[in-house]
Amino acid sequence: MLGPEGQANYYHVVSRTTGRDILFEDDEKEVFRILMLKQLKFSGLRALAWCFMGNHFHLLLEVPDRELATEGWADDDYTKRLEVFKNEWSSKLVLDEVERFRENGADEKVSEIAESVKARLFDLSMFMKELKLKMTLAYNRKHGRVGTLWEGPFKSVLLQPPSPSSFAKATANKGLRRSGGADEGSGESSDALRMVAAYIDLNPIRAGLAQEPEGYRWCSYAAAVAGARGARQGLCYAVTGRSRVEWKKVEQEYRCLLYAKGEQVNASETVDGYNKGKGGFRREEIKEVLESGGRLSVAEALRCRVRYFTDGAVLGSQRYVDDFFESKRGQFGERRKDGGRKMRGAQWGDLRVLRDLKADVIV
Repeated sequence: MLGPEGQANYYHVVSRTTGRDILFEDDEKEVFRILMLKQLKFSGLRALAWCFMGNHFHLLLEVPDRELATEGWADDDYTKRLEVFKNEWSSKLVLDEVERFRENGADEKVSEIAESVKARLFDLSMFMKELKLKMTLAYNRKHGRVGTLWEGPFKSVLLQPPSPSSFAKATANKGLRRSGGADEGSGESSDALRMVAAYIDLNPIRAGLAQEPEGYRWCSYAAAVAGARGARQGLCYAVTGRSRVEWKKVEQEYRCLLYAKGEQVNASETVDGYNKGKGGFRREEIKEVLESGGRLSVAEALRCRVRYFTDGAVLGSQRYVDDFFESKRGQFGERRKDGGRKMRGAQWGDLRVLRDLKADVIV
């Protein structure tokens, strides 16, 4: 589902292994991380949050508008992107061709290659196709395997960008101050990116692979805590909608979102004294709340699997979802009058979704 033209769009994408088998150990996850970073650098996309699991991965991606991003580019600006993959045989051949065409004055041939490269840039589908193919080749080569590695096409949800103004309100009482600079965002309140980023970083907690998200190496929050610049920049933008924000300005706010959980903590004795128990929700209790018609807090819901984040099609404010609906009006039946649908199961505030899921919205 394509987002509005003439602007950057944001997507939560998920892809699973064939049969949902656990295929990726630490070595494979590291290979995938390297491939992802190279593909991001080549394609012009940016990962705001990410998590690699044993049988699937989540990415929160910023996809700039291709025409705006490449305005004023010359042929060399396109062909030089291939240098990211200069160690790959196919890309090396193309770069050698470009050099020969330049030497022979065959500029029209260089322009043809530049156009073919342009078609691969700033495009979500092309990014995912190439990334998944390269991971398949790397995995099959290592394990002596043939055939597809992935279950099928990736899932994606179009997300509304966050509003700096909403971040300012959320952090006003915490003594946090926003950094100056460009990228003011839409000016309309939306928590879509922030919620989905936290949902992605909490994947290992939901799967029982770690006690804290920073304890799971293969997620963006752990990378940010470890000092990875790209991970910090991505999460800062997901939380604030601004590019020029220092990690320390948003670290506390984001960590509170990750840790404002409703889980039960048992009392225990320690060498320093006694830790008080903390009441909270177990999974069975959460299920009971939902079945009785109650609603969870957002923090509690993020500890569960939220199908809106993978199957909701479009996520944002009522206005954002309605605007998307109007832009695609011909794809919907005449009886449907607007786009935004309320999200069930938790206290989602102003967030709306395009697809009204009928059952098991939180599992």
